[in-house]
Amino acid sequence: MAHLTISNNTLTLKDNTYNCKGVVSPQHAEALSYLASLSTNTLQSKGLIVFPSLGSEAEQEGDYLSGVHNNIPLLKLQHLQDNTYSIDTGNLVGFIGYGDLKIIIQSRFATEKGDFWLHYLMDKVLRFNLVNLPIAPSPVESILNLLPLLFPSYLVRALNQGIFKQYQRFDYNDTKPQGTIEVARHLKSNIPFQGKIAYHTRELSCDNPVTELIRHTIEFLRTKPHWASLLELDADVIEAVQQIELATPNFRRGALHAVVAANHRPCAHPLLTDYLPLQQLCLKILRHEDEGLRFSTDKEQVYGVLFDISYLWEEYLALLLQSVGFAHQSNTQRQMWQLAKEGSASQLLFCPDFVFKPHFASRYDRKPPTTNLVADAKYKRYEDNEPSKDDVFQMLRYMYALRAQHSLLLSPASRQDPKGSHYDFYGYGGTLDVRFLEVPQQAETYHDFSTQMRAAEERFGETIKKFLQRLNQQ
Repeated sequence: MAHLTISNNTLTLKDNTYNCKGVVSPQHAEALSYLASLSTNTLQSKGLIVFPSLGSEAEQEGDYLSGVHNNIPLLKLQHLQDNTYSIDTGNLVGFIGYGDLKIIIQSRFATEKGDFWLHYLMDKVLRFNLVNLPIAPSPVESILNLLPLLFPSYLVRALNQGIFKQYQRFDYNDTKPQGTIEVARHLKSNIPFQGKIAYHTRELSCDNPVTELIRHTIEFLRTKPHWASLLELDADVIEAVQQIELATPNFRRGALHAVVAANHRPCAHPLLTDYLPLQQLCLKILRHEDEGLRFSTDKEQVYGVLFDISYLWEEYLALLLQSVGFAHQSNTQRQMWQLAKEGSASQLLFCPDFVFKPHFASRYDRKPPTTNLVADAKYKRYEDNEPSKDDVFQMLRYMYALRAQHSLLLSPASRQDPKGSHYDFYGYGGTLDVRFLEVPQQAETYHDFSTQMRAAEERFGETIKKFLQRLNQQ
């Protein structure tokens, strides 16, 4: 059981920690109570970076979108007695501040040398080599240094909705007035009268504070040797960058402070919803570089950066399991998991994370596929505990819906070869197994950690192959 200690107004926790007890001052208890009442949806609406962001895609798919942290709390707080409290954390890692209190949530595999595990997941999922990037000694600085990694995916996702347009004021002085005449400017510029009229209009423009903010972020990343290659990750990123450059012909480097000030309000658009998280990310990146712009002095403001590490774990597993025949549900969900009642618009969604070699009756068959094995990524402490009843029932539902005979739970562990679990189901039959990927705990540097992780991945791959061979022999 971890001990709850607040030192220098900073509380350091680790993910998936339960019953962390300690004495808390009334002032800090009030701040903790407020933060515990906020869901991820509310936190993002307050301007926090929450990855993956809840945008239009999440709104369309709801809770069943892979990895979406829809409406879950940051932490759970329980008042025990007097000034003693208990805190439970979940799958969100990062830092968050409110008033004088700052909460740092590291991954449970973090060591005194740094949170190499979080960096490694970001490295693999976002396709950027972090080996040569220095790991900041401060946990907060280390997290903030990861923000540029999010920029390419946020940019492409926003540009897929179209270029953001806002009404802007334009001043003209010509012979075809079409807006509001400005008498003072007209008298100053057009005396003696030569046929021109000074006026201004409001027009929809692609060159506006939001696109200018994105352009400033692009130019900032270009000046950093570590991050410049982010703008050339793939063809989609390159095209998105070019679209922003073409949309901002009036860009001036010296206008950064004015552009940041013009973006103090969230950009609200009923259709271009993915620009809001992009705007927030750009502000965080630019404010992190300029200490004078970093955070508001308003003590009532909630600020911070949070990552859903369970999402990163699932996406990382998808990369490891693809070569052995597992299909990741986020790529095939619309075809595979919609179970509709005949004659009704309502439907039930069954969404296991991975399915081993799914078989479709035909290309146009609306029925779910058949498979012999379903698997789920579980970022939980399974190395010392049995799977919870909810997780077991979840796998039973998947097996029944997809007519599978076997199921598999995949979890990270802090030691090599923890004892796996095997369960045989009575009734209709079937099995449930638990397998682990070891996360190194003795690395001195991120380079050492990466080397040890590659060896752990090879051992994990061999474990999965042996498991599949055993199923084939049954």
